[in-house]
Amino acid sequence: MSALKPQLDAINVRLIGVGLEELGLDDFLKGEFFTGDLFLDLKKQCYKDLGFKRLNFFSLFPAIFAKTSRDAMDKAKKEKIDGNLKGDGMQNGGILIVAAGGKLLLSFKQENPADHLESSEILKAVGVKTEDVASPTPVSNGAEQPASPSEGGAKGSSVDQPT
Repeated sequence: MSALKPQLDAINVRLIGVGLEELGLDDFLKGEFFTGDLFLDLKKQCYKDLGFKRLNFFSLFPAIFAKTSRDAMDKAKKEKIDGNLKGDGMQNGGILIVAAGGKLLLSFKQENPADHLESSEILKAVGVKTEDVASPTPVSNGAEQPASPSEGGAKGSSVDQPT
């Protein structure tokens, strides 16, 4: 997400993250893993209110060993991003893109920890034209899906996109 910050700044779009715990926060900030505005929701109330899925013991292991999770771990290793098993690894998140005035432009909820939106999908939702909008997005079962929500793609739902 932080790689998109210069493009988002150029069109006056704020990048805001909501974390769920203080554990590892200093390392996260020092490592510049997220360069937008960061807030903490220690009670995880916004996660609950937004319907973000929380894994349990039985859903965690299949999610970790899914092809998309293995691919994400490989990518992190190649980019020299370390991880640990500390903290709450059971809470999935997502992405909301909200226009000024509160109009929802895009909603994406992770089903499994490795689920994500491609950068092109995020840029498209805020009105930035990209050449790579139809790139596939990995999903939890290891199959590929078209990235464009209008093509039945990502698990997020595009409510309305600027033209």
